[in-house]
Amino acid sequence: MRNKWLFLILLTCGVAGLTAQQDLFIVLDVSSGSGLTYSQEGGNERRVFAGTTVKAPGRLRLLQGVSAVIVFEDTRTTLKGPAMYDLEQLGADIRSQNSSTFLSRFWSFISNAIKDTDTPQQVEQSHRRYLTNARAGVSGFGSSSYGIEAPGYLTGLLTHPEVTFRWDSVTHPYGYRFELRQEGATDPIITATLSGQQLTTDLRQLRFEGKTPAYWQVSALQADSSWLKTARIPVYFDQEALQIFDAQLEADDDFQSLSEAIQPIYRLYELEEAGLLQAAYHTYAAQLQSDAPSAVDRQLFISFLLRMNALEEAQTLMK
Repeated sequence: MRNKWLFLILLTCGVAGLTAQQDLFIVLDVSSGSGLTYSQEGGNERRVFAGTTVKAPGRLRLLQGVSAVIVFEDTRTTLKGPAMYDLEQLGADIRSQNSSTFLSRFWSFISNAIKDTDTPQQVEQSHRRYLTNARAGVSGFGSSSYGIEAPGYLTGLLTHPEVTFRWDSVTHPYGYRFELRQEGATDPIITATLSGQQLTTDLRQLRFEGKTPAYWQVSALQADSSWLKTARIPVYFDQEALQIFDAQLEADDDFQSLSEAIQPIYRLYELEEAGLLQAAYHTYAAQLQSDAPSAVDRQLFISFLLRMNALEEAQTLMK
């Protein structure tokens, strides 16, 4: 993809890799729900599922015909049974072969997402770390002078016409005024007075002129009858952008080198790298609504929401 090196820089700066001192192994996929177990010295074996973190010293045992995909220190490894793997030795073997390719950073991104979303406490800690270290998604929303915040996936390029604009407020206002307006326009595309913190609309039914820059803004009515305004949140609408993205992705060698099970995850991170945040959000949500969503799907969605500064949405997925 054309922005691959930019994505690599963001991953390297924004996500800390697993350290040698931790010796944490992420189980990304297991071919059988009962064919992989983990044990430590003097302890009983317990079954291990996708999305689980295990650590050395310890052992992984795979039954006949079972395979598992693990990620350790930015490297993806496939284990096959029947076999018993000593994690200390396995870690040493992986380190001796480790390389700093783009795909290794992709595996690092996945492993950190899973590692940081095991418990509600880890989710809150990860969110605080994001707010402290990561770049602000929308100018102004990282400032304490704004008492209203919006998730990052509602800024920039929108590819889905049905949009639920959401925001959070810590000011306990008496009502909200929502406005969507294209740059330079005299009249807003839509304006509404609301008591709640969201508004759903279909951009196809509005006078929204496609790729023309626009912004949405929320004002909150205060006790003294004044209005507290958010920063302007820039958006534009282009349904064709997603088709163009997928065509480019299909021609990407790294994408084609991955298995069918991993390709959807790679697509999600490429969507985020390309700035198609709303499209990534809808894709994550659709995966959880499928017949058999995995623990990995849920943890990756939680991690995405934390990066989008949508803590409350992330916390609902932990319940």
